[in-house]
Amino acid sequence: MSQGVYLFCLTPENPLLKIGVTGLDEAQPLVTEAVAGVTAILSSVSLEDFCGSESRERLADLAWVAPRALRHEEVILTIMRQAPVLPVRFGSVFSSVAAMALSLERHREPLSRFFLDTAGQKEWTLKAFVDRPQAKLRLMSARLAEEKEQLAGLAPGKRYLLEQKIKGAVDRDLACWLKGIADEIVAAFKAVSSASSEGRLLSKELTGRDDEIFLHTALLVPDRSVERLQCLTIEWNVSHASQGIQLESSGPWPPYHFTPVLDAFV
Repeated sequence: MSQGVYLFCLTPENPLLKIGVTGLDEAQPLVTEAVAGVTAILSSVSLEDFCGSESRERLADLAWVAPRALRHEEVILTIMRQAPVLPVRFGSVFSSVAAMALSLERHREPLSRFFLDTAGQKEWTLKAFVDRPQAKLRLMSARLAEEKEQLAGLAPGKRYLLEQKIKGAVDRDLACWLKGIADEIVAAFKAVSSASSEGRLLSKELTGRDDEIFLHTALLVPDRSVERLQCLTIEWNVSHASQGIQLESSGPWPPYHFTPVLDAFV
C-alpha cells in the first residue's frame, strides 16, 4: 500500500509547536515540515484512500468521511490555539514531502502575504435570523391600517382582490426590509473587522432553528476587537428584539473564508 502525505494546515515557521494529536487515524502521528518559508502540519496516509480506484466511492461515504473530516478540523483548531494558521481543505494529499514542497514553493508569495494580512486576526461568523411569520404579520398589519378606509368602502369581491394585492406587496416589502437590515448589520460590523466574506444561507435543518436565516457572513476580526464585536451583537439584539430578529456571532475560527486559492493542491 503506497504511502502519501496528508496536509492539514500551514503556519509561519515555528519550531515550538506542540502537536500532541494524531493524524487522520490513531496509527499515524502528526509531524511538521519546514518548507517554502512556512511550517506544514502533516501525517502519512494511504494514497489509495484518496487517489485509488475505489477512492471516489469511499469519499462519497459519509460514515468514512465524517470522522476524518472532524479530525482534520480538530488538528487545525489545535494549531490555531498556538500560532497563526492557514487551513487547507480536507483531502489535500501529495505523493511525497518533496511533491508537497514543490507545490508550496510555487505559492511562496501568496502564503507570505496571507500571514502578513491575517496577523493577529481570526475569523468570526455572523448569522442573522428572522421570525418570518411575525415580521410578515407586522408589515401586513401596517399595510392594512394604511388601506383601512379604502377597504371599508369596497364590495366583498373587490375588497378580496385588494387584500391579495396587499399580501403580494407585503412579501416584496419583507424581502426589501430584510435586505436593508442585512446591509445595516454588515456596515455596523465593519468597525470591528478588516474584511468580510458572504456565506451561503443555510436550511433550517442545518441551523437547527425554527427562524429563517437571512444573513450569513464571515468576518476577519483583530483579536483586540473581539470584545467590541460581542458587545455590538448584544446591542443589536436588544434594539431589534421587537422586530423578531436575532443576531449570532461565533468564533474564533481559522480564517477559512480568507485563505488564498492554492490550486496546485490535489
